Amino acid sequence: MRPRETRTTLLERIVELGGATVAQLSRELEVSDATVRRHLERLEAEGLLQIEAVRRGPGRPSYLYRATDDGVRTVRDHTSELAERLLTEMARLQVEQSSISEALADQVAAAHRAEVPVGSLEQRVNAVVDALRPEGILDHWQRTERELKLVNNACPYIGAATTSSCVCDADRLAIEKLLGVEVEQTERLAKGDDGCVYIVPLEPISLDAQFKQAV
Repeated sequence: MRPRETRTTLLERIVELGGATVAQLSRELEVSDATVRRHLERLEAEGLLQIEAVRRGPGRPSYLYRATDDGVRTVRDHTSELAERLLTEMARLQVEQSSISEALADQVAAAHRAEVPVGSLEQRVNAVVDALRPEGILDHWQRTERELKLVNNACPYIGAATTSSCVCDADRLAIEKLLGVEVEQTERLAKGDDGCVYIVPLEPISLDAQFKQAV
């Protein structure tokens, strides 16, 4: 078993047991205490485990390794599956998904608005891409003769996006809210395209102007 696979197995077993000692884990994996301890130290350094001293009578305490919240998420995070089920159920119940998209976009925009300074359109686009890159929403952008092209190469929630357009709409709206101009999504990974592509014309329609036209 490779070192990473061994560490994953150890972490999974610790989560299942709610905590385990070196002796327990070495017996189960049939490896030496020293080997187990070395892997546990690595997992602890990564913030996936914490050590708890347990006393059972006189003498030296035993040490119990427990998974941290990050450790539990590493081996037992099924958020994407839950999101897919929720979106499927929303569609079945005919819940108004546009309001969900708007609310999600508001949250993302609020979290990153301070990272987008006042400036030219290109400066704002550059700042928005930098702000949303850690979210997995955008990777890079480029300028063509007529437009600015914002691209994401890997969807962070492809299962949910395939189930419903709600999350894709939320990403586009978040970009719009941060830029303050209308944004068009022309390609989607969830539809089999090579990437998610968002287009901003070099002479964009501001959201304020769009609202006035609608009124």
